[in-house]
Amino acid sequence: MSVHVHERKDGTRTPRLQVVIWALAPGKLKPERYRYNAPFTVTSKSAALRWGEQVRREIEAGRPPPQRREGKAAEGKAAAEKPVRAAEQQRPKTIREAMEIYLADCAGRGNTASTVAAKRTKLAHVIAVVGDVPVAEAGELEASRVRSDMQSRGYNATTINTTISMFATMLARCRVLRLRPTQPEKLEKVKSRKIATPKAYDDPTFEALLVAATKLSPAHRATVLVCGEAALWVGELIGLEVRDVNLDARTLRVERALNDDGEITPPKNGEARTVGLTERLVDALRPFVEGRPPTAPLLEGRFGGRLSRGGVRDRLARAQAAVGLPQKGPHVLRHTCATSALKGGADVVAVQKMLGHRQLATTVEAYLHDTGDSMERATQALVKARCGITAVGTTVTQAPATRRSNVVRQSRQNPTKAL
Repeated sequence: MSVHVHERKDGTRTPRLQVVIWALAPGKLKPERYRYNAPFTVTSKSAALRWGEQVRREIEAGRPPPQRREGKAAEGKAAAEKPVRAAEQQRPKTIREAMEIYLADCAGRGNTASTVAAKRTKLAHVIAVVGDVPVAEAGELEASRVRSDMQSRGYNATTINTTISMFATMLARCRVLRLRPTQPEKLEKVKSRKIATPKAYDDPTFEALLVAATKLSPAHRATVLVCGEAALWVGELIGLEVRDVNLDARTLRVERALNDDGEITPPKNGEARTVGLTERLVDALRPFVEGRPPTAPLLEGRFGGRLSRGGVRDRLARAQAAVGLPQKGPHVLRHTCATSALKGGADVVAVQKMLGHRQLATTVEAYLHDTGDSMERATQALVKARCGITAVGTTVTQAPATRRSNVVRQSRQNPTKAL
């Protein structure tokens, strides 16, 4: 393909540069000849040649230049659509449209695909009831309609309140995204009349559960211990491989997890981490590590291969049934591990790293459960910190800075006394 530049003179008209381009347009079998007048701003042949090369690339990319009939038609269509697009952008967004923008924003801010999918599932209850309401007008009235609809369909208070909280979070973020002019008012939640069950087992209950799992099989014991003393998500437990366990260093490397689509991906927060292992967890994992290939799944299902989510729940359910506990998912063991560690005096930041949270607030809000004796333990910690501290003789009627100034002044006036 080539570009040639010629100077043309048409009577008394200002001399102009004419560009002849040979280019192969998409879908054509042979090159075609295109002839254009260079713009008036192009005054030299070298500039005209550069301009022609740019036009040639546009032609070969399937974008007709504006001088051609097709290009003029495309420009006219774009000009006609511009007011329509502007009007569309100014039109108030509905809650359904705002949800898509909000979820895209969440993904752009680092939320994993599973987290975005979970948010979409919760907001689906809202969209089904008030999806066509302008997001700028959404508030307590829309939340009330969602609560009523979910109650009529038999959802419990926890599920309804989780949905309302996600709705409130989305509305607050829409204010930042300029989808609504004001912050939303506080949305009311459903008051549950059921007696709240603990999110975590106490230590005696966990030990009873571990005894029951031990009687079932070594695999049941290892599953309960990995969830209850390494605080792994279920997907991270399934993603473990033999090479992730270091028996000598008593550490476990968490580098992969099973996502909701059944794919092995990085952990939920996108970052690998290393957690310590208790002595009995090391002993429980030893038969599953020694003599096995490094890339083999650490815990396998009944028919080989990686353990499934249903398999983890089944193992825990059998142990719970043996103890007489109501059936709960394996996430309760993660809460149990974090609560026990904090109760035993572990640093909150250390527990945050063990759990794999990005934000410390997540650890505090979701996993720092009141075990009933928190005030007593706080008092004992204060007494322990103050125990054995000796008082320093000072003049309590003067401020510390004044006392230091008096000592310096006396030492200058009477150096021998100061010595």
